[in-house]
Amino acid sequence: MDFRPGPIVRLPPPPTVMPAHPIRLTCPSQPTVSVNQRVEPAQLLAEPNDPALAAVCSPTAGRISMITAWPATKQVDLTIKPADPMVPAQLEIAPPRDRTVDHWYEVLRQLGPWSGAGGLMGLTRQLHATRRRKPDILICVGLDQFAPYPDRSTLLVSFPDDVVLGTQILADIFGAADTLMLAPKRGTVINRLKGVCRHFRVPLLATHNVYPSGDPALVMTTFAPGRRRLRHGDPLKQGVILIEPWTAIRIARWMTRGQLDLARPMMIGWPDPNTPLTPCYALPGQPLASLHGALAGTAAAMTGRVVIGNPMTGQVVTTPKLSNRSLDPVVPTDELLLSVLSPLHPPAAEACIACGWCTAVCPTALRPARLMELAQNDRHPEYLQQQLRWCIGCGLCSHVCPSRLPLSQTFSEVKAQGATMHEEENA
Repeated sequence: MDFRPGPIVRLPPPPTVMPAHPIRLTCPSQPTVSVNQRVEPAQLLAEPNDPALAAVCSPTAGRISMITAWPATKQVDLTIKPADPMVPAQLEIAPPRDRTVDHWYEVLRQLGPWSGAGGLMGLTRQLHATRRRKPDILICVGLDQFAPYPDRSTLLVSFPDDVVLGTQILADIFGAADTLMLAPKRGTVINRLKGVCRHFRVPLLATHNVYPSGDPALVMTTFAPGRRRLRHGDPLKQGVILIEPWTAIRIARWMTRGQLDLARPMMIGWPDPNTPLTPCYALPGQPLASLHGALAGTAAAMTGRVVIGNPMTGQVVTTPKLSNRSLDPVVPTDELLLSVLSPLHPPAAEACIACGWCTAVCPTALRPARLMELAQNDRHPEYLQQQLRWCIGCGLCSHVCPSRLPLSQTFSEVKAQGATMHEEENA
């Protein structure tokens, strides 16, 4: 199948300062601060119990205005009210000069969180695992999450020197024997990368999205050395490190400029795939409504029309309720793409016309329409979870569905719920 790519845009360099907004960060453990306490940039807010997870630090100076505990997920939200109307978008801190895994792991863990799609590309998680085993290869995944929304292509074109240099630096830190820059087969992208990759001796592989979704597990399935298959496993167990372009760019800018970027690019995709992405910079935890006028309004207005990630498998924005009011959705810590869709409505059971197309294209021979019916009616949850272990999140079922059922997106949510329940049972 051919997934036609959308137009690439150019990003300006990250800003040095930006307008202040309330920041709400999610902590995986009890915070080390209290309400009304003043915090400084890079101050530790929460130390996770899992050593593979990054700590949560404050991106700005301000006061803790609210602490919200969520018993169902065992997480805590911290809301920071910035002290000034403009806040620094960079942290004045020198990068580690000792390029050992242990040293970088300790430093980066205290400056988190670091983004990572689905947890597979979490930088501190991979550094922690690499302390026990050196990887065979480090792959910078430049393939777009969803080709009509060229989020990663935009980063490769906008920061070609930094993305290749950062990839080389991280390969050196991880001790990877080989490196690979995986980029879309587009003249605009390849022309910008070819000379830089040659200079830094980073192999460049130009290819197309094999599936609608550029999920890192699918990258492993298709492009890992020796065509090693990774249907249900972990790249780290296969000796593979996966990084996103922005992680490489951020590391390179830190090493060459001595300032760590706190602001991160957010790219907004629109219902018409031919409409160029709208890029902007934001701090993690900043209200989504502050990114663009089309997102302004009540929190409930975003529900069902804004997706964090790509429109095939991303997470639909929800508005958690606290007492009698809703909390505004905020910029996530692990995604750079925001998809604004036409208003979505929960599909009725009769929306499926039983065409069989989803079954025909499923690479693992599942019956997506049947699984969707079980998920909608909350029937046979154990059987559903067992079947969805074979779902690789490629997005093909959603792509071909004539009724536009959010099949792949629903399966992603069900699998996430199953993983949470499994963790709670084993706690």
